[in-house]
Amino acid sequence: MTPPRLYYMPRTRSSRVLWLLEEIGAPYDLTEISGAQRRSDEHLLRHPLGRVPALQLDDGATMFESAAICLQLADLNPGAGLIGPVGSTERGLVYQWVVFAVSELEGPLFRWIRELGEGVIDASARDRFAEAAVAMQSVLAERDWLVDDRFSVADVMCASVLQGADARGLLGPWPALEAYMQRGEARPAHVRAAAISDRPRG
Repeated sequence: MTPPRLYYMPRTRSSRVLWLLEEIGAPYDLTEISGAQRRSDEHLLRHPLGRVPALQLDDGATMFESAAICLQLADLNPGAGLIGPVGSTERGLVYQWVVFAVSELEGPLFRWIRELGEGVIDASARDRFAEAAVAMQSVLAERDWLVDDRFSVADVMCASVLQGADARGLLGPWPALEAYMQRGEARPAHVRAAAISDRPRG
């Protein structure tokens, strides 16, 4: 069986897929895409917007959107224990938090960061992110991970978004989220993925 191939760029949303692949522990191939290559006809067939990540599956099909890729990889590797069985409450809660990561955390966070760069002081995006952060922090008050206190693809998605906030010094008001993100970063799979992203290019 041909292993999946991830098309990625360091320090982008493709890093979360790389982390998940390392959590799974199965063979995969990796192709780094440079800025110019993103607009090539070849890559536009993989991702119509010329972005990363894109994942080529063993049947030759290619998919994009990091959340969808992470869910599909978790489905294809049930032995990794990163998502519950079809129809289970656990699985439904993983879906919930993956969608939350994209819609309630990442969307407002990126708007907030953009507004900070534009000198906007009283930002509605900041308030939207803060509301989501408070809600998430309350869930993590007595557990390490979001779903049944077991690490899952939901934690890969949520922790990876929070890394973007932490890198800009924005997580200070929510220490439980900062600690949660640090638990994710301390996982051996994340350490391996970060080492791959940070290795010198020649």
